[in-house]
Amino acid sequence: MTVPAIQGEPAEIYFSEWLVSAGAEVAEGAPLALVEADKAQLEILAPAAGRVLRLDVQPDDQIRVGQVIAVLEQQ
Repeated sequence: MTVPAIQGEPAEIYFSEWLVSAGAEVAEGAPLALVEADKAQLEILAPAAGRVLRLDVQPDDQIRVGQVIAVLEQQ
């Protein structure tokens, strides 16, 4: 799972918080994480239903659009 494009293409994006843990089953469109861009908190949603295999970033990590932040096994 990667960081989606964010409107306005902010210069800096920081990872804030996971809303799920590794091993969790998620539905398509479910909120998975919060990121901060230009002082606004945004949700990253599950692109598909599946199981979260791995979380690759931690709170306060600087991230970029297209970066892999987690691995989701699709159902």
